[in-house]
Amino acid sequence: MPKDILDKEIDLMCRGGMRIHTNTRLGKDIALDELTDNYEAVCLAVGATKAVNMPYPGSDLEGCVLGVDFLKDHMTDKTFTIGKKVAVIGGGNTAIDCARTAIREGAETTIIYRRTRNEMPAELHEIEAAELEGVKFKFLTNPKCNLADSQGVLSILS
Repeated sequence: MPKDILDKEIDLMCRGGMRIHTNTRLGKDIALDELTDNYEAVCLAVGATKAVNMPYPGSDLEGCVLGVDFLKDHMTDKTFTIGKKVAVIGGGNTAIDCARTAIREGAETTIIYRRTRNEMPAELHEIEAAELEGVKFKFLTNPKCNLADSQGVLSILS
């Protein structure tokens, strides 16, 4: 979701009485029992803060970026550059978010997922939204290796 829209949504919820506590570690700064004892409803939106690598030959080439890192960079520093064609490996919500971000940046974007569409862990409405935005999907396939161009930058998934 674009940051300006997200900010408006958060502001609207707070005007409705919701309180948001950030940078609070569950189990260290506050106990779950304390939350459930003191509040009628609790939403833990912990988020993913560390990307998990899927190591295979060539996954460390320049041009390969982990999804969470790509999304974080897109919202902050914008140091990553994307080419005209982007392949997103995976089928979860992070993969969908990356693909939708890339397509909004003008890249021809394809999600490559090792299982079927029905087996994707991403939310169905997110998958459908990605399709409507023009994201392509390749199912029942997975890269075996990435190949570099003469400068050592990712050029082909194989």
